[in-house]
Amino acid sequence: MIPFRTALGAVLRLRCPNCSQGNLFTDPNLLHLKNLDKMPHTCPHCGQDFKVEPEFYFGAMFISYILVAFIMFFIMGIDILLSGYLYLNELFLYLGIIALGYPYWFRVSRAIWLFIYVRWVQPNKNY
Repeated sequence: MIPFRTALGAVLRLRCPNCSQGNLFTDPNLLHLKNLDKMPHTCPHCGQDFKVEPEFYFGAMFISYILVAFIMFFIMGIDILLSGYLYLNELFLYLGIIALGYPYWFRVSRAIWLFIYVRWVQPNKNY
């Protein structure tokens, strides 16, 4: 198993959390929204299973919510601390950043969910 730091870098680069070499998604282009959720069944480099079970990535929805909420509260908190007030046009700017970053947040949340499985659940599956 690779070190945590390397695995975190793999998650942010959308690579396999087991070997950090194989791509998690078949189409690396984030602008092809039709292929946004297409993943191979296994890692082409190490053979790690990406399709663990049906509806496995349902939990990634919660990771996505936590990730986006943390980013929004962090950015808005810094803005409020620096300026003392959050203007409406700034709020729309932050919402636009989150909306434009949706394809990346979507994929990163799936990568984090798979990372959690590979790191904590999979090693203990030999009961």
